[in-house]
Formats: sequence, C-alpha cells, structure tokens
Amino acid sequence: MQNIENMITYVYCCGIKNVWRRNMKKFYLGLFVICLVFIISACSKTEYVNNVEYLKLQQAEVMLTDDKKIVGEMIVPDKKNKSKRIVPMELRYTFTMENTSNNIMALSDSAKTNIRIEPDKELVSAVKEALGSNIYNMDNNKLGIGTSIGEVPSKGTSKFTLSYTLGAKQKNNELPLLPTEEKLKKLQANALKGTLIISQDDKDIAKFRLDSSQ
Repeated sequence: MQNIENMITYVYCCGIKNVWRRNMKKFYLGLFVICLVFIISACSKTEYVNNVEYLKLQQAEVMLTDDKKIVGEMIVPDKKNKSKRIVPMELRYTFTMENTSNNIMALSDSAKTNIRIEPDKELVSAVKEALGSNIYNMDNNKLGIGTSIGEVPSKGTSKFTLSYTLGAKQKNNELPLLPTEEKLKKLQANALKGTLIISQDDKDIAKFRLDSSQ
C-alpha cells in the first residue's frame, strides 16, 4: 500500500514538473519573440530623406508615351460644348533610387518635397524648339507636371517618376497639338542632359547628374 502511495506521489510530482516546464518554455518563447520584434523595429526605423548621403541615383530612364494606362485621359469640351476624351503625350522620367543605409528612407512631408530637372543648354534648346517654351521651368509650365516619390527600403531601391505633359494628337481646347515626330525625337535624345534635384521646404537637398547614370 505504501508503495502505491509513493508511486502516486511520484507521478503527481512529475506531472507538476512537466506542466511547469511547459509553461516556462512558453514564457521564454514569448520573451524571445518580444525581444526579436524589438530588435527588428530598432534596426528598421524610418529615416527622413534629408540623409541624402545614403541616397544614390542608380538609373535614369526617359520615354515618350501616350499609353492611356500610364498617362490616363482628359475630358474636355469641344466646339459644340460636348465632352471629348483625349489622351495626352508625356515625356516621362523614371529614376531608380538606391538607399545604401541600413534604415528605411522616407520623405518627411511629401507635400513639402519636390523633384525637378534643371536642364542643360542642349535640353533647353531642344524643348524650346519642340514646344516653344521651357517646360522644365516649374513656375512657367502651363501644360502639367506629375511626380511620384516615396520611401526607399534599406539596402534597396525604389522608383521615383517625373512626367511633363507635351500636348495631344487631337485638336482640343485644353492642350496644344504635338510638334513633329522629328522634334519629339530630338527632345527625347537630349532629355537626360540635365540634373535631378530633390528639394524640401524650397531648399535643394540633393542633386544627381542624369547622364552619369546611363
């Protein structure tokens, strides 16, 4: 009888120890997960684009496009005051930006951040010959400019876009007709002769030569 009681006591104590061990394993596992999340969060904190020493222009590309999926379409009134759909032509830049730091690089305030191109003399000459004005001058551009910028992952890349509306193939009351194909090709051929500038609060914080990334 005594042996049976001893056996029951032994089994009971072993059961308690096993439960305790399982609970401790869960505790240590939970603690490990919390520490891991904290470490990842600390290592992946967001930095603002002002850390421009870590931002590099990996590649600059430019194309002429009137693809509706890319540029969209405009609804304008015609002479009879009816709605008319037109697809504009754009000179569209795509910049592959590289972040060499260990942290995500993001814009502090996208509303206060701009990208623009400062054209060389050859590009100014080509755009004036094609359109009659310098569309790269943001203050005087009457055709339209579009930008898309965002955060760049750590040790990774992200694409910024900058587009300039050139006109349309169809006659309309909103946009001028496109210049000749020859003039458009000359404009595209000179489109990377300039400098990409990133600014915040009207202050230039980074400059990248476009032709050096080809």
